[in-house]
Amino acid sequence: MSKQPLEIDLELFELMFPGKIIGRAVVDAEARIIGVIRNVRIQIPSPMISLVVKGLNTEFTVKAENIKAIGNVVQLNITIKHSEPIEVNDIVRLRTEIQEEINHFFDLNRGRSG
Repeated sequence: MSKQPLEIDLELFELMFPGKIIGRAVVDAEARIIGVIRNVRIQIPSPMISLVVKGLNTEFTVKAENIKAIGNVVQLNITIKHSEPIEVNDIVRLRTEIQEEINHFFDLNRGRSG
């Protein structure tokens, strides 16, 4: 029997929210705001690094090579056709949803360790 290599899929969050990356608005190559960064995903041993983007009623990954720049917003060098454009009030709502998800996750895990 041959051994399969161990595959690890990690989701990383920042300790502060919004952080340097988490919670940033994402703009595609057509200058459309399409969502906010939910978390960073790392797959090992590939290795593959991608950003998980939360949009309106959708969530998808963007590979690191499709990121043009990270500043006040995350700029992509590709067009994301399967995500509708969002507005500023949507960014605030999505950030709130992400922060609630993170808080809920850590509250659940804190209860398990005690």
